[in-house]
Amino acid sequence: MKPILKESVARKQRPFWQIIVLVIIAVFIINYLISLTNFLGEKYAGIVSIAILLISVAACSFIVTKFIEYYTYKIADDTLIFEKSIGKKSKVSLMIDIEDIEKLIPYGEMKEDSNIDYTYKFVCDKDYNNFYVGEFNREGKQIRFIFKPSDKFIDMLKKRRKIEG
Repeated sequence: MKPILKESVARKQRPFWQIIVLVIIAVFIINYLISLTNFLGEKYAGIVSIAILLISVAACSFIVTKFIEYYTYKIADDTLIFEKSIGKKSKVSLMIDIEDIEKLIPYGEMKEDSNIDYTYKFVCDKDYNNFYVGEFNREGKQIRFIFKPSDKFIDMLKKRRKIEG
């Protein structure tokens, strides 16, 4: 399956100084919380300190992952493929036959629909004016996906299959 068209979208990178400031603030907050555990007594202070450290590590991992992840959209063999990538690893999140796409409209034209069973979001920012919303039906469930393609990508999708919208 050779991609005919491939695009990637990623977050805008923060300046290095902002990242350093955030790390320093996080270290001070964690240090302060651990210092507060000294008032709990010997029995509970160690347990609470370890819990704070574990929660901090988990939160930092989640935040770092969110900052370095990006999405790739591909059209290959009449299939629309969405991949979530972190570093060099990528994982297919959604594959749709282009023929199965029922709607493809700009985000601003989307109407609230209670019939939607699940929504996939393949975006990294809040530039709603450039988002598109697609809908398809799989195994009796109405599924929606939101992504930020280029005009060239949208034109290719519409050429491959006549889509409402």
